[in-house]
Amino acid sequence: MALQGPCRQALDVRRYSIIRADIEKNRDDILPLLERNLRDITAKRYDWLYTASPHGNACCWLAMDLDSERFVGSASLFPRRLYVGGAAVRAAIAGDFAVDREHRAYGPALRLQRTIREALGECGLDVIYGVPNRLSERIFHRIGYSGLGRFGRFVKVLKAEYKRGQYIPPAPLTKVFSRVIDLWFKGFSREAGYRRPEGLSVEEPASFDERFDRLWERVLPQFAIIGVRDSRALNWRFKGSPHHDYKIHAVVDGDGGGIGGYIVYFLENNACYIADVLFIDSERIKDALFAEFVIKMRERGVGLLSVRCLGGGLLERQLRRFGFFPVKEEDSNVVLCADPKSTHAPMLLKRENWYFLDGDTDY
Repeated sequence: MALQGPCRQALDVRRYSIIRADIEKNRDDILPLLERNLRDITAKRYDWLYTASPHGNACCWLAMDLDSERFVGSASLFPRRLYVGGAAVRAAIAGDFAVDREHRAYGPALRLQRTIREALGECGLDVIYGVPNRLSERIFHRIGYSGLGRFGRFVKVLKAEYKRGQYIPPAPLTKVFSRVIDLWFKGFSREAGYRRPEGLSVEEPASFDERFDRLWERVLPQFAIIGVRDSRALNWRFKGSPHHDYKIHAVVDGDGGGIGGYIVYFLENNACYIADVLFIDSERIKDALFAEFVIKMRERGVGLLSVRCLGGGLLERQLRRFGFFPVKEEDSNVVLCADPKSTHAPMLLKRENWYFLDGDTDY
């Protein structure tokens, strides 16, 4: 008689061995496995994400099918540095979770994630967080991760044709009157009456220099929980990224060239996607940062601005101030596992404490 249900699964689980990978020696095992199961996986991405991060090398675990002696699953931790109440804590993003389709029902996925969760103490981490897809999210909750909350997406429509060939509804009517609608958007936006304050200028730096270090030091006390944003981390995350051609929009305050705030973004299909924002909590600075950015994007023919964030009340208020409105996100729940012995755990588990954007993820 064939075994069914839990008994069958218990026997199948013993088919797999979970091992700690060497990210250099096992590169040719990990990379093909990721390419089979995930999108946008390249050798360049592997080198950037696994070995080039200023936060340290990634940790990876592999699941081996003992019957075939093949690696059929992997999961990784990517180190990050958070500041919680001004104190640096060790953190990691759980990512690159991949299991070959024919093995997904037999237990290696759960064992991989349990092994990683146990690494919380072994690796001296205060917290592991991630943004799993909907199927993976159930596994994370099953092994004890808490749901921190979903990303909120905010958008600002600049043109009737907000993406190439896509118009705000009703599309046929909008297409005919698109010029009139575009003028209406422009005329009734907050930035319409903007005048640049004396002493401010705008730059598009090619990279993040030491001025961004000074901004980071200055704004850190504004936040309860935030990932490090010094020039080294920013250059690695954005200028070294194989995923997008990120650009920098910065407001400079005074003759000394101090950065008052910046927006990191990329353009795709006539839309602008904002990955990171940081600014001094000064009305003069933050209004100039957003007004100048919106005006520039409109002049370049961009139809839509989009930004995703979690927590970040300071940013959310500024987005609403400039006409961004929330839209529903279907599949972007941030999960978290904090070391219960950590003194930072109570703060880490509260969504409102976080300042978290797309740039804080691993893609």
